Amino acid sequence: MLLQRLIEEYPKQFAEYAEKVLDSYFGNIFVTYHNEKILYVNQRMAASVHMSKEELTDMTLKELRERKLWLRSVSQELYDKKRDFNAYNVSKYGDELFTHIEPIFDNEGQVVMSAQFSIPKRMLAEFSNYFEQEKSGLQKYKDIADYLEAQKEADEIVVCESPATKLAFADARFLASIDSTVLICGETGTGKDVLANFIFHHSRRSGHPFVPVNCSAIPAELVESEFFGYERGAFTGARSSGKSGLFEMANHGTLFLDEVGELPLSMQAKLLRALETGEVMRVGGTKLTNTDVRVIAATNRDLKRMVDEKKFREDLYYRLNVMPLFLPPLRERTEDILPLADQFLARYNRKYGLSRTLDQDMRRGLLAYRWPGNVRELRNVIERYAISGRLVITGSGAGGSEAAGLEGLEEGLSLREACDRFEQAYIQRALSKCSGSVAKAAEQLGIHRSLLYKKLKKGTE
Repeated sequence: MLLQRLIEEYPKQFAEYAEKVLDSYFGNIFVTYHNEKILYVNQRMAASVHMSKEELTDMTLKELRERKLWLRSVSQELYDKKRDFNAYNVSKYGDELFTHIEPIFDNEGQVVMSAQFSIPKRMLAEFSNYFEQEKSGLQKYKDIADYLEAQKEADEIVVCESPATKLAFADARFLASIDSTVLICGETGTGKDVLANFIFHHSRRSGHPFVPVNCSAIPAELVESEFFGYERGAFTGARSSGKSGLFEMANHGTLFLDEVGELPLSMQAKLLRALETGEVMRVGGTKLTNTDVRVIAATNRDLKRMVDEKKFREDLYYRLNVMPLFLPPLRERTEDILPLADQFLARYNRKYGLSRTLDQDMRRGLLAYRWPGNVRELRNVIERYAISGRLVITGSGAGGSEAAGLEGLEEGLSLREACDRFEQAYIQRALSKCSGSVAKAAEQLGIHRSLLYKKLKKGTE
């Protein structure tokens, strides 16, 4: 074994470095032999009882116990129990310790050594506090990772069979070669995120970060800190280390502002300045930071009408609308429906280990439906079919009539499962009635958009 060879060839060096490694451990280490001798303590263990390593290792376990440095003798308990266990202990100096102790057996099954690892309670409290502070940031990175993973799958399903889609992706390829701001318009669920991802991957910035943000899913009071970050102590609950914003994260790369029409007016002026100058200032900060970010924005709203209604800043509209792209709804590019359905079905067959196929009647039904929820609705319908074996379309479909109502719930479901399925079906019906608009559906359902997005995500997991 490599470790054995190192010990044999470099005994002195190995011993020195092994001790340095053990001393660098953030908790306490205590090793005993035959319930008699103290073989090793690391520096933190010695310091916790106000002694040196040499003083401790020169003592026997009996002498150590007589000093009553700890409330209980965990080592003695291990030699009695002959198994590993966890323990709570208190030192003579008031330190509360959470300890794990492991027995080491010889070839005959007798305990010859014990290895004890302890972490002070105060350190665990610091870890807990740090975790709470970092959790929101970690969630942001997780959301980005999930998005990029979804886009990795989306790359496999870029379908350009209809003239309208071919034109949109041809324009996107051209826009990828230049570095201007792009505004992608289209109904909810048409695939604007796929188009943005396509532009990014074919641009000179493809080797740098791609940072997506759903503007409608960020609470209004957190928008500024999310975009520009904040300094330590900027507000109650702020992380002690501060936090970088989306512009800093996307530096030299691309920032994708999905649902940009949902940004509050108060934030639009600050966003405009960042787009114009590339300079951002963290909340609570005093120093400007220069960033080099390309922005791709997307919206399902009529921004020009919002400008006329004083709901969107005119100057920001013209700053975003440098190179507009329009992605038509799925009902206007029917040539894409069946190829998309086939690719979605192939993906879900692989994912769930199935072998579903679409017969001719199903294909005719897919073509006859108007798809108010666009590609997103088609994907959900195909996934539901892959799982259940039943192709059910909910909403206003062929001829403008109701193609299907809420699907009946089969027997044998738990109450929670039945409620979850009914909720997802009810949400899908609301989306269909609102032509796929999440904002309108959330208003109709009486919930916040961010909650609706979470419920939609839960329904596709």
